Amino acid sequence: LYEQGLIRGGNLDNAIVIVDRELSKEEIEKLSKKLGINEVVFLGSNGILNNKSLRFKNEPARHKLLDLLGDLALVGAPMKAQILAARPGHASNIEFAKKIRKLYLQKKLVKRYQFEKKEGVVFDINAIQRILPHRYPFLLVDKIIDFQMGEKIVGVKNVTGNEFFFQGHFPGHPIMPGVLIIEGMAQTGGILLLNGEENMDNKYVYFMAIKNAKFRKPVFPGDTLIFEVEMVERRTKYCTMRGKAYVDGKLVAEAEMMAAIVTKSELTSVEQTSEKEA
Repeated sequence: LYEQGLIRGGNLDNAIVIVDRELSKEEIEKLSKKLGINEVVFLGSNGILNNKSLRFKNEPARHKLLDLLGDLALVGAPMKAQILAARPGHASNIEFAKKIRKLYLQKKLVKRYQFEKKEGVVFDINAIQRILPHRYPFLLVDKIIDFQMGEKIVGVKNVTGNEFFFQGHFPGHPIMPGVLIIEGMAQTGGILLLNGEENMDNKYVYFMAIKNAKFRKPVFPGDTLIFEVEMVERRTKYCTMRGKAYVDGKLVAEAEMMAAIVTKSELTSVEQTSEKEA
């Protein structure tokens, strides 16, 4: 700890040093010199250096408790909770704090777009329109029923007989085009890119590649499509997602999708450059 700069200002007057192994006289002298301890140091019969008496019989546990409280400050929000910790340490405390912060940011994110609470719905169609730039007739997801920020999302598309594409695909035998099923998965994945700390309001998601696309069963008017999309890899401007579409619990389509995240300012600069070249 000393070599890593984690012991600052500590001495035998303000610290409890529990001896967990026998130390030689040479080791004690070396540590005393390194830590700047001028007093005589000896191994206490009570298991504590210099026979230092505890202020409280559970003082080590209190120290661990304060460590936990300090580490949970990394959540970045006030907490009202009952926490039971068994043998906590800084590493496990920090991982625990990360999980809590992720849930906190997710809840905060949902509130940002979903104004009205609805049972079984994370984002309704109004919230989706606040997130995605797509509009009728090309908005192909009606609601989000599960959202695990940065990991997985589940969307729903109610396929009705009034869909515009059924007029020509095909007359007398309406089938939803497979590319639009993929588009619905991609739009659902676009919502998954929300991460609680990034502003997606001024950004677009562009397809870069579609791999291993398979269409296993046709989708008809009256079907309810369930899109399940999980994040495979996320970078600053690129991401890879894996999507599956189900009807009545049966897999109807699947694909791997790669996309680029582009800001409106980047699009404007590209358009201006194209105009100059023209």
